[in-house]
Amino acid sequence: MTLESAPRVPAYARVPVTPLGLLRALVRLPSLLLVTLVIALAWGLVALWPWRRARRAAIRQWVTRHWAATICRILGARVEVDGGLPPGPAFLITNHVSYMDIPVLMSLTGCRFVSKHEVADWPLIGLLAKRAGTLFVKRGHGPEAASVTLNGMARAFEDGDLVVFFPEGTTSAGDGILPFRSGLLSLPARDGHPVYPAVLVYDTGRPDVDPGLALAWWGHLALPPHVWRMALLKGFTVRLKAGDAVGADHRKHLARALQERVEAMHAELKARSVSYLGTGSPR
Repeated sequence: MTLESAPRVPAYARVPVTPLGLLRALVRLPSLLLVTLVIALAWGLVALWPWRRARRAAIRQWVTRHWAATICRILGARVEVDGGLPPGPAFLITNHVSYMDIPVLMSLTGCRFVSKHEVADWPLIGLLAKRAGTLFVKRGHGPEAASVTLNGMARAFEDGDLVVFFPEGTTSAGDGILPFRSGLLSLPARDGHPVYPAVLVYDTGRPDVDPGLALAWWGHLALPPHVWRMALLKGFTVRLKAGDAVGADHRKHLARALQERVEAMHAELKARSVSYLGTGSPR
């Protein structure tokens, strides 16, 4: 299902606040901050050494992958993968549900992301994004800014990286797929590189806690209270399905083909999540 607009007004899910949940949150949040600070500092020091380009890229991938896996473990995120994610060099696109998309994908691949330039100015997160080699795109700043981003994507591809971006351009509640923007697809379409589609679906494992409100970060939800609510949960499941590569010689044709593939995979995963809840299958 393609969504032209968000289907509901943002509101917080009623995550039960229990003594055990409060204890989890009070342990998890300082742990998240500590791990992130340590990794950012360690990588900053390591980056001062004049490594060769290939060696620097390999170290960055190792560091970011282990940081992301630790973040997922701290928050109780269980990642289930259906299909194989491609090794670099390659391009991967997926739907965008939450800030958790980044550590989930990074924990599996050590990939590099293309993100909106505002993220670079976010406290701590922006610093870590820069350290992880994120490529920032300035939307609405004309062809020159777009060219800088596309050149950065080309260099990352040359370094052997898996380059990941979100063609929806923003997050959603995860009920469906927003229309794909084709701008960043101009590079793989022009150079004949196939693009691999993937889809992410979040599941709280509880019928009384809506993942579109408790886990998805969209609309005007503020970040700190959203992280707090997530930390209260015992855990959650992220299902990732990866598909075969898609190719086209024009960015708009490529965007249309990828959208159709992602919508089909998304419908399959959503149906699977509903069946799990109905049967009470363990996660």
